[in-house]
This record gives sequence, C-alpha cells and structure tokens, in this order.
Amino acid sequence: MAELLFYNRPARLNRVAHAKLRYTPLPNFEFARKVTSVPLMAAEFPLACRQYPIIFVQSPDGTVIAQAVLSLTEGINTFVNDKGQWTATYVPAFIRRYPFVLAEIPGKPDDFDVAFDEGSGCFHPKKGEPLFDDHGAPSAFLNTQVEFLKNFHGEHQRTRRLLEVLKTDGLLVPYNVDIVRTKDKAQFAVRNALVVDETKLQDLIPEKVAAYLKTGMLAMIYAHLISLQSFLSVANRAGGQADNSFPWWAK
Repeated sequence: MAELLFYNRPARLNRVAHAKLRYTPLPNFEFARKVTSVPLMAAEFPLACRQYPIIFVQSPDGTVIAQAVLSLTEGINTFVNDKGQWTATYVPAFIRRYPFVLAEIPGKPDDFDVAFDEGSGCFHPKKGEPLFDDHGAPSAFLNTQVEFLKNFHGEHQRTRRLLEVLKTDGLLVPYNVDIVRTKDKAQFAVRNALVVDETKLQDLIPEKVAAYLKTGMLAMIYAHLISLQSFLSVANRAGGQADNSFPWWAK
C-alpha cells in the first residue's frame, strides 16, 4: 500500500473480523492538514489545473508521477483552513478516497484487497453505514466505495502509461521556481520537478500529435501547462502577494 501519506493504521478489510463495523464520515479534512502534495490522475487535470499547480516528479525506480501542489511550505496544506475545511472547489480523488484504499495481494499483482485506516476515527461498531449485511456480503455503501477505488486504480494505471509516453518521447524537462512573497519577503522554492517543454511539444511530428489527441494526452498536457500559473495563488494563500517568480518557464 504505497503512497499512503496520511493513513496511520492501514488494515485489510475482513468480513469476519469487521462484520459489525460501521462507517461515519469525517466532519473535516484535518487528516490532510500537513500534506503538501498528492498524486493526481490524468482525468482530474482539467478541473485541478484551475486551482493547483500540476507537476511531475520521478520516483527512484524511474516512474513518473503527476502531483497536485497544495503548498510551498513543508508541513502546511494551504487548502485546509483553521476549521479543517477544504477551501478549493475541487478536491483531488486521492483525498476523497480516504479512509479506504486498495491493497495489493502478495504474489497476485493484479488482485487487491480493500483496506481502510483503522486510526481514521470513521469506524464504529454501533453507528454509521454498515460495511457488511447480516449475511456477510458487502453492503451497498461498501460496494460504492469499492467501485470508486477500482475506478481510481484504473485511472492511476492509465495516467502512468501516459506519463511513460511523455518520458519516452523526451518532453519532460527539469523545472525550478523561486518565489519571493511581497508581504514579508518570505522565499519559496520548487526544486527537482519536471514539466512538459512547450518547444519540444511544438516540434512533434503530426502523427505523434494526432496520437496524443486521440488518447487525451494533449488535453492533459495543456491543463498541466496552464496549471503552472497557479504557483502564484498557492504562494498567496500563505499570505501576501508573490512576485519575482517570472518567467515561469525558467529551467
């Protein structure tokens, strides 16, 4: 169960051990208060680009991951206010799936168990939505959650394939940004990120562009490029007006 971030006590759901367990939704997003970025799926780019910078990072194994930037300050999610409310209109799916998650089954790379965060405070024996019915079958509520998790996983795999194409085609380049906030001269920096190079994109042969258009990759790319302007608003969320940050495409 990689990339769990705020999952404190992940456990695999068991129809016997958890037969009487019920779910109550959290009243706020306190669980994500310290998260500064989350993985983002390609299907989310058109909505997310209006509020979050979308960058790419390369993991140690070479896999490229898309991330929505939630803050430029370590340990502070600028989209969660003092009341624990999410202040942007679009909440990334990675956040919305909490406290559930799919867990890989050892030796079965294509099979998954449903897991949940036992430490989330969402699960109780007497109140909330039941996870199983009286016969031990998944409840309608749990089936809805499982469907969401399956869709999330499918989109995750699709996003990985699209990003692998960007990497293979040589469109990703290093991206670094320095921002100085006007209000208090606080400095922010983004390092070791990757972005799509617009010049290389424009130099693609027509057949490649057509393929990008057909797979939805072209829309994903332009949403990503538009989103980079959102670094300014993220800095402003921490207070003050940011400047000295242009050009945004400086490498």
